[in-house]
Amino acid sequence: MNDKKAGASQTLPVAMLAVAVFGVLLTLTIELSYKYTWIMEICGGGQSGCADVASTPFARIPMPMMENGLSVAYLGLLVYVSFIFCQVYFPRLTLPIASAMMGAEFYFLWVMASILGIFCMFCVIQFVTVSILFLLTMAWGWKRTDHILPGGKWANVAVVALAFVIPTAPVVLKKGSTSVMEGEYLTYAGDPASRIRVEIFSDFQCPYCQKIEPEVEKIMKLRPDVLVVFRDYIIPSHGLSPFAVSFANGVALTQGREAFIRIRREMFENQNRLRDYLEGHKDMVEFTPELRKRIEKKVEGDLKVAESLNIYSTPTLVVYRDGKMAQIIKAGDATYDKISRFIKP
Repeated sequence: MNDKKAGASQTLPVAMLAVAVFGVLLTLTIELSYKYTWIMEICGGGQSGCADVASTPFARIPMPMMENGLSVAYLGLLVYVSFIFCQVYFPRLTLPIASAMMGAEFYFLWVMASILGIFCMFCVIQFVTVSILFLLTMAWGWKRTDHILPGGKWANVAVVALAFVIPTAPVVLKKGSTSVMEGEYLTYAGDPASRIRVEIFSDFQCPYCQKIEPEVEKIMKLRPDVLVVFRDYIIPSHGLSPFAVSFANGVALTQGREAFIRIRREMFENQNRLRDYLEGHKDMVEFTPELRKRIEKKVEGDLKVAESLNIYSTPTLVVYRDGKMAQIIKAGDATYDKISRFIKP
């Protein structure tokens, strides 16, 4: 009888270790998929939900002295290893760790469902894995009396909640940048009331910005329900850009949005002869001191938004859903097919 009880008492710890080891292999696979494309093919390749989610800011955690931050998969790997270590040497810590993991997984599931509108197969498997680990650990620790947290086993429910709320709160409370839509600014296309917004940071002398203009035109043509906001980010080495930006915004502020969109399109079409184009059209705008102040305020506002998002190159597209940032898309990925996956109704 005692042997049976001893065997039963070891079943849950063994199952917990087995699930944690699977979690190590899973997170290691996810981390390696960023480097080896053939692994990403398991999830569907570069056009899959896994690739889309991995390319979002939510897949990495900003860290000091790390330019690209720490990947969530790598952090998960470290947590699984810590869980295994604690189960062997400090078993009282396993339930709080599993609870924190569960709360974090609820956060990532919420991000995919509510912000991105895209699901990653690897992430869903990870959610199921952590859920099983949490339930096994909860069952193992249910009758224990040596809980490390005040409040016993119920304190771990609070840990789950905190692990969800702490990363979620900043996302919910952080308002999407909307200053370009306030008052007089007219540098946008589409529906101002749209729940989906694409902000484009560009420079009129940037060749890559010119290259993605057909993709921008597709968004405006095929998705008129999406709000497209045009923001300025002047590259210091581009000598004509300051005047080009002033001219385009001057047109917007004095002649309206439709005139701005037309002039903006023509400036990119004539990028190779931009100086001649500006010389031939500069009389369209009378740069009064008051107008210059209004333009300066708008351009400075765009720069502040770029700096807040760590944007220092063009073109960069930022996608918002319901006022929350969902994706930052750099030049090489700025195709309509890529963008369209993040602006689904």
